Amino acid sequence: MQFDVCLLRCEDYKPEMLDKALEEAAELAGFPDVEGKTILVKPNLLRGVAPEKAVTTHPEFLAAVLRLLNKRRPARVLVGDSPGWQKGSAAARSAGLLAATQDGGAQWVDMDSGAMRAAPRGRLVKEFYLASVLQECDLIVNLPKLKTHQLMTYTGATKNLFGLIPGLGKSGMHLRFPNAADFGTMLVDLSSCLPPVFTFMDSIVAMEGEGPGNGTPRHTGFLLASRNPAPLDWVAANCIGYDPQKIPYLVDAFTRSQTGNEATQVSAEALSVGPLQVSDVRIEDFKLLPYATTAAQKGFSLNRAPAPLKRLANTLLVSRPIFHAEKCIGCSACVNICPAKALALGKDSQGRHKVRIDDSVCITCYCCHEVCPASAISIGRVLHRRHEDSRKAERTQ
Repeated sequence: MQFDVCLLRCEDYKPEMLDKALEEAAELAGFPDVEGKTILVKPNLLRGVAPEKAVTTHPEFLAAVLRLLNKRRPARVLVGDSPGWQKGSAAARSAGLLAATQDGGAQWVDMDSGAMRAAPRGRLVKEFYLASVLQECDLIVNLPKLKTHQLMTYTGATKNLFGLIPGLGKSGMHLRFPNAADFGTMLVDLSSCLPPVFTFMDSIVAMEGEGPGNGTPRHTGFLLASRNPAPLDWVAANCIGYDPQKIPYLVDAFTRSQTGNEATQVSAEALSVGPLQVSDVRIEDFKLLPYATTAAQKGFSLNRAPAPLKRLANTLLVSRPIFHAEKCIGCSACVNICPAKALALGKDSQGRHKVRIDDSVCITCYCCHEVCPASAISIGRVLHRRHEDSRKAERTQ
């Protein structure tokens, strides 16, 4: 029997345990015939960081997937991702993914170059500049990490495909679609124009709290697989305690995956999940981020308000980056990735590195928070940030 989403136990990253679990998942989720084909394996490589931080796909997970593929005799296996500001191979080396790729007989590809790809079913975007390697591939094997996400609430299979946009092109998309709703629609548009995608989700150790880059690893002990990213995301979000119906881009992705490009709401009740059910693995105390909200969603009707008042309301009511000079290492990652050019690196009165933010320019995409390697950026309200700054100033006087 095949399932729309395969959900099964896998308690750790021991090769023998992974091999058994992935083989079972491939069979139960209908992994396609890849003999003689070119495969692109797409891990989650947000930045180069040790695998125990749960920021990236675990290298043992990638290694096991490569073993599974090699048994099926593809013509060529490529592995690659495009972090926001680091070179892919350098980040992959730090995360252990480059060694896993080479040991598995695959070829690492840096997604530096791109080519335009039509998205005829897109609602907001009809054409994407995507990694040129896609032109060579028959199948994408998608390896997302299960994590919370400051902008999108949850990140998994659909969001991981955003890494197919080369380099800082991702920042351009954040600038073009600054609110979570439009950004989510863009993500679904992107997923609609790709070659076939099969997903194995690394959810053995997930990330809770301030994801996707500065949260806390959380052992969950299961993995998921599916021929379709959208149903997998629906199930995975449910497993950690989210209501997928409250995450707009998951609703959009799932609806479109079931009805083509129609906007008709569909029910997830007919989704076949197995051999485990969500109730068998659901984590009730997973540290979740709030569902994405705007000033209007908080109960403030600003439709007839002047534009300056709308901007002020969103500045005060929507969570924004808070920079902590005592933790900043002055790497400039946040400054380099900021699509709105709202950040500048300087020094405070004590000679420490300090990032200054122009609130009037910030689009609250949280890219800076994602890439910070020192956990020097948190997310909160502007008034809270100013209160904290004033308290620190009082303590130094």
